[in-house]
Amino acid sequence: MSDSKSFPRIHKLPVSVANQIAAGEVIERPASVVKELIENSIDAAATKIEIDIEEAGKSLIRVRDNGQGIHKDDLALALQAHATSKLSIFSDLSQIVSMGFRGEAIPSIASVSRFKMTSRLKGSKQAWSIDNQSQIKPASHETGTTVEVDDLFFSTPGRRKFLKSEKTEYLHIQSLIRALALSHFSTGLFVKHNDHPLFSLPACKDDIEHRVISVCGRSFINKSVKVDSAKEGMHLWGWLGLNDVARSQSDRQYFYVNGRVVRDKHVSHAIRLAYDDRIATGRYPSYVLHFEIDPSLVDVNVHPAKSEVRFSETRNVHDFIYSSLLECLRKPIVAVDNNVNYGTNELNAHKKINEGANVYSTANFKQTDILDSRRTSSKYLSLLSNQFLIATISDYQYLIDIAKSRALITAQHLYKSFLSQSMTMRPVLVPVACELNADLREIVNKDVVIIEQWGFKLEQIAPTQILIRSIPAILIYAELIPLVNDLLAALNKNEAAEFISNKLAQHINDSGTTLDANNTIQLINDISMFENISHESSPLPWRKLDSETLSTLLKS
Repeated sequence: MSDSKSFPRIHKLPVSVANQIAAGEVIERPASVVKELIENSIDAAATKIEIDIEEAGKSLIRVRDNGQGIHKDDLALALQAHATSKLSIFSDLSQIVSMGFRGEAIPSIASVSRFKMTSRLKGSKQAWSIDNQSQIKPASHETGTTVEVDDLFFSTPGRRKFLKSEKTEYLHIQSLIRALALSHFSTGLFVKHNDHPLFSLPACKDDIEHRVISVCGRSFINKSVKVDSAKEGMHLWGWLGLNDVARSQSDRQYFYVNGRVVRDKHVSHAIRLAYDDRIATGRYPSYVLHFEIDPSLVDVNVHPAKSEVRFSETRNVHDFIYSSLLECLRKPIVAVDNNVNYGTNELNAHKKINEGANVYSTANFKQTDILDSRRTSSKYLSLLSNQFLIATISDYQYLIDIAKSRALITAQHLYKSFLSQSMTMRPVLVPVACELNADLREIVNKDVVIIEQWGFKLEQIAPTQILIRSIPAILIYAELIPLVNDLLAALNKNEAAEFISNKLAQHINDSGTTLDANNTIQLINDISMFENISHESSPLPWRKLDSETLSTLLKS
């Protein structure tokens, strides 16, 4: 931010303005504190924010920034409710562009912790600090502000006992950092937990896609379409994940309004409507979407945590988001000419590229060049909504659920490889740290041989933390931490090998592979070699399309 920008001083809000502001901040958990402090740093034009967390924030939260800093005379005011630099008069409430504005976060946090704030105003030679007792003292500090929150909820033990386990609170903080990182690309975020690096996200101005890859993974970028649509003062941009990166839970859904991550039922409805049947049942789409609109047309003063908004023209917003996303999802990602020459067994698939998604089908190919010679009767006939295939295998037509079939084939591969002790292990390019509870840590140390037989290499690097160094090659694109947690939890319960292989195989759906002609044919090959392919009593994710089945479907 330009040095010439003038930052207003902290001041007490007039009663007429304070009364119009929704109820005070609710410091529910450590993540609430982290959120408020980071947002204050962002509003202070910080380009680098360092966050130190201990015991998931229960014992320490320290946020240090290189922002504008706070004037010495304003430090005491900062600890008073409804004292802020971000509002002055009533009309400001309809033009909010800052992350915070209520002036309640700092006093609320200070009232339930051992609090200390140190700041040096830009251009000042001296830094000053203040604590719970409002004692202001000279201090040593670079330009910017550091807030230390020790022993959270020490003064309210009744609230402290309602905190969840350290692992749960830690995951809430992780989720929060990811959400903030995807909205403020020009701010670097460097996070440590119990003195071990958790996130290292340098500021990025031009290459914002690199930040998205760091948070969501390269597979998300490779298997999504870019969104960039504008109309009547509204602008929607970001990335919209395809079926291959749909997930088993809604943990990769980021929607921002003017840089603020929010929840809105009308927005959620528009997104669901646009996806329609493009996502498998029971799966959740992945997306990172930014919506920009005139601040006067959106009310962010709806929820104490500022996580909900109200649009003045809800219908227009809903329809714009729906139509913009629908247009992107309708663009051809994989286009296949399904004309099959039965005389030559040749399948013509014409290459069409969506440059925003980097997903494509291969050029013309002959089936006999790819199929196993023993399986030349297999034909790939049609692709439906990137979710189902119709294929001919051994002279019978099958309707195939792609995601479930891949999971089943993967489970069979894992099970057989485990029993034969021939699992292919693939090193993780950048090892990932993972927090574990005491039971799971004991499994890591006790069952090293079994863990490696499943294709994993795990290393304990701290009392509560392990490093994921290798995983099964077939699951190389899966989300690592949930994958490892599922393995260790199953081993801890002494689950059978077949159960574990099925559990691990579910993660293939969270990673997926690009749906091109080669791996589509490979999937058909794998299905054709699956035991009891047409066993009617087995709950298999494919179904033979005989005349009786088709008649039943058409009559229903």
